[in-house]
Amino acid sequence: MSDPMLELETPERVALSLAIAGVGDRALAWLADAVCIFLLWITALLVYSIGGDLLRSLEALGWLGQLLVVAGVFLSGWGWDVAWEVLGGGRTPGKRLAGLRVVRTDGAPVGLVESLARNLLRVVELPLGYAPAILAVALGPRRQRVGDLVAGTLVVRESRPDLSGYGRAGATGDGIRRTEFAALRGRAGPVLDAEAYERVADFLRRRGELTPSARARLGPRLAALFASRAGVEAPAPAEAEAFLEALLAFAAEGA
Repeated sequence: MSDPMLELETPERVALSLAIAGVGDRALAWLADAVCIFLLWITALLVYSIGGDLLRSLEALGWLGQLLVVAGVFLSGWGWDVAWEVLGGGRTPGKRLAGLRVVRTDGAPVGLVESLARNLLRVVELPLGYAPAILAVALGPRRQRVGDLVAGTLVVRESRPDLSGYGRAGATGDGIRRTEFAALRGRAGPVLDAEAYERVADFLRRRGELTPSARARLGPRLAALFASRAGVEAPAPAEAEAFLEALLAFAAEGA
């Protein structure tokens, strides 16, 4: 069974396709985050216990104080996801490890409101051992748990497109003139995240389908953007597509 896809189109009419993550990938990301949170809790307890008897301090608190401590522990788990999703581009450490990202259903980055909504609704799933979440992701057409449905979010894979067609050494003509753009060596990978890979690769694959005016406008714009990110001189408009081919070739080789 093939993965459902999130189909997007940029303002320049370049199509993007992102695979929606399933139960296995999301479970791996959740487990990795759970381990990180647990280690943080243990570290905090050890540091606090150095200054005194932790258990005796907790017993000295009234019932309200103990309730607040327990609530704080649980909220720290939810706050972990919210903080990382908002400040980390939709990726907690676990999601980064699994190659996943939280986005809105229109493909835009997730914001504070969406992240709060999707994570606070774990209160519905946690008492049931996350069974509702697992069933919703496994059976839903877009693999959304309750929080995703309410918040209007999706968890997508950040797999890189196949760039083998851009890595032919010594290509000339319509191929890659890598010697001319040697300044990109060592800089291509860091400036291209998965979404940027997909956008540039789709433009190069579909450039023949664009109108001449759209192609002439989009190519130099993309080349100037990534030249600025890489810290190199932007190519002339006539060299923009060759520059983008070289950029993907170096990135595909890890150069």
